[in-house]
Amino acid sequence: MLLVESAMALSILTVVGLVLLKLSLNILHPRQWIIQQTLSDAYLTYERAYAERIPFENLLAVDSPWPAFPTTTTTVVEIGRLAGNRLVTGTLVRTRLPDTDNYPLDGGSGTVATNPAAMKIWKAQSVLTYTIGSRNYAKSRTVVRSQ
Repeated sequence: MLLVESAMALSILTVVGLVLLKLSLNILHPRQWIIQQTLSDAYLTYERAYAERIPFENLLAVDSPWPAFPTTTTTVVEIGRLAGNRLVTGTLVRTRLPDTDNYPLDGGSGTVATNPAAMKIWKAQSVLTYTIGSRNYAKSRTVVRSQ
C-alpha cells in the first residue's frame, strides 16, 4: 500500500511540475520577442540619428550612404546580441527620395511659383528586415532633410 501511495504522490508532483514548467515557458517566450524588437528599434534609432547628422552635401554626394532612388544600398548589419552571445543580424536598405517641389535640377518638378525659396528637400529612408524564428519583419525610418 505504501508503494502505491508513493507512486501516486510522485505522479501528481510530476504533473504539477510539468504544468508549472509550461507556464514559465509561456511567460519567457514573449520576453524574447520583446528583446529582439527592442534591439531592432535601437538600431533604427541609430540610423535616424545618422541621417539627421550627416552634412547635407554628403547626403547628396555621389558616394552618399543614401543613394538617389531607384538606386539602393543593401548591407547586412549586426542589430545586437542576445543572451548566450547569440548574434542578431538584419538587412539594411537605404535610399533617398526628392520632394516633388524640388527644382528639376534637384530631382523634382517644381517651379519658381511652387518653390519660391528654392528649397531642396530630400527624404532619407532606411528599411531594416530581419527574421525571428520563422517570421520575417521589416521596420523603416524616414528622415526629411531640407536646405
